[in-house]
Amino acid sequence: MTVRWSRLLHLRASESTSAAAPGALVVAERHSRLVRLNPGTGTPLWEQGVEDCWGTSVIAGERCLYLSQAGVLNCFDMHSGQRSWSTPNLSLHRYLSVSGSIAFLGGWRGYRPLIRVDLDNGEPLPGQFPKLAAGSSLAWPLPVRSGLERSPADAVLIATANEAALLLLDARTGAARSEWALPEPVCFPDSGLAFNVDDDGRVVFLSGRRTVMALSPGSGVEVLWQHDRDLPPLPPILTGRTLWLAEDTGVTIIDLDRGARTEVVDLPHGATCGGVPVPGGALFARSGNHLVVLTPGGVIAARMRLPAPTDRLLSDGRTLVHAMGKGHLTTLDISTKLTRSLVADGIWPRPTQ
Repeated sequence: MTVRWSRLLHLRASESTSAAAPGALVVAERHSRLVRLNPGTGTPLWEQGVEDCWGTSVIAGERCLYLSQAGVLNCFDMHSGQRSWSTPNLSLHRYLSVSGSIAFLGGWRGYRPLIRVDLDNGEPLPGQFPKLAAGSSLAWPLPVRSGLERSPADAVLIATANEAALLLLDARTGAARSEWALPEPVCFPDSGLAFNVDDDGRVVFLSGRRTVMALSPGSGVEVLWQHDRDLPPLPPILTGRTLWLAEDTGVTIIDLDRGARTEVVDLPHGATCGGVPVPGGALFARSGNHLVVLTPGGVIAARMRLPAPTDRLLSDGRTLVHAMGKGHLTTLDISTKLTRSLVADGIWPRPTQ
């Protein structure tokens, strides 16, 4: 694990203002600028003025969407940075998810209802959303595929903080497609991030504070693990048959095939902002500015201490991870050399017994 580059953002922006995708990175900085950076070098590719830098960014194919705290939804061309359209009067929506050619906004803390917007022109669309309890807080809607494995996302998954159920909404109509009952409501933090998706498309989440569950839209929900203590309201990580649970006291790693668990406690104690999968394991940010890479067997493969505390980790889906926080951006290279070294040393993958 090495630092590829770093950049001062000249403000402490909201954790949702940055967005990453394979080959793309967008950040908000200097209080009024949205900037696309080359993720490998940090070189600016374009920048555009926005109303403020406390909103939400999403990369959606050839588009970049930015919903400002002032309530303006802006659409930019990812290549040129040219503004395609802007839609005002969307204050307190905050959440921004894209499924196909539809953007979903709203639901944070129950301040605003969930609405849909046409990506071609920014016009709000009529919806047939299930009626939610007054003031009911939604988890951040998750775009999912409801059909073939390689089909694009055509639906969004939603959950509320006070209803023990998951609901799948059709992106084109807003109508409910499927509903699944849960033991307890989905547990998520104030940021609303409740779900992680593994390489097979399974959606992993917490039902209550101790039950880890997974959803496959084609086959339903299942309980993956029942923990013996309360977990922080963070989405779990699932890689293959390995489950990763970030806790303030350490990280618990579960081999789901064998039912075996490994407690990694030789880590800085304190609040964790969760982690992201990386080649050969998972990367976690702990106690502000400490980063650690763990293998599925619980071996600490790499450690690093950054100059600024980390609020959020963004993966590009390959070997780069962007650590955001306190007005500072650091991009890390989690090289495939790490994976090859772990395999050569017999550390990863963990031998079967």
